[in-house]
Amino acid sequence: MSLRCKLLTMLKSKKGNALLLATAGAIAATFSVYFFVSLTTLSEDSKQRVAHLYNAYQMGQSLKAKIDGADTNQARLGTANEDDIEAPIDDVFHNGKYISLAVMVKKAVIISADDPTATARAGVDMPYDLENSGVAIKYADADGNPIAPTETGLASDTLVADVQLFVNLAGTPDAASNSPYADGEPFYYILMETSNSGLTTDDITVNLTQFPAGILSTNDGGPQAEVSVVLPQDDEG
Repeated sequence: MSLRCKLLTMLKSKKGNALLLATAGAIAATFSVYFFVSLTTLSEDSKQRVAHLYNAYQMGQSLKAKIDGADTNQARLGTANEDDIEAPIDDVFHNGKYISLAVMVKKAVIISADDPTATARAGVDMPYDLENSGVAIKYADADGNPIAPTETGLASDTLVADVQLFVNLAGTPDAASNSPYADGEPFYYILMETSNSGLTTDDITVNLTQFPAGILSTNDGGPQAEVSVVLPQDDEG
């Protein structure tokens, strides 16, 4: 079966988006983040939703790799407590922190791509909102329970088994239709936390009851693009 057919088959399955994201992560260097646009059987809106979810997923994967020590050929998760995990990394990656996409780019964790929705609507290349896009970081134990952040030297012996990452992915305000957000406010395609966005839990786009472990949740196939991503054109008749 061709790669294109495999991708289309995955998209149609219940766990399609999660499988597609995993496949995309493995071949992104060859096809780039926007290889989805070649899948002509998808609507333009669906392509944009999958691209946004993929980008949010990559933000989570990149942060997890950094915290785990992949850049230094280490595997810290599951072997160390909070203090030992945090000792070799910058405090922007510590438990309980919110890191903006701008800082992620500055720290060479990820390279930011253009915003496909804003680019399509404006007709010129448009970036994501680097300051309002970002990730809330929570360390978790072996049972998936978040570990409360502590001051350096005060961490318990609990091993940090995983990181739970909650992504906000924002674009520039849409001039034609910025709903469900106020005019002039950033347009959040994906919203998973509200402390840094100034929004409310009603604005959260991903079902966190279903996916409490964040953007990298694998249960039920993980967050699905069609129900986890909002677009400005959703409010247009």
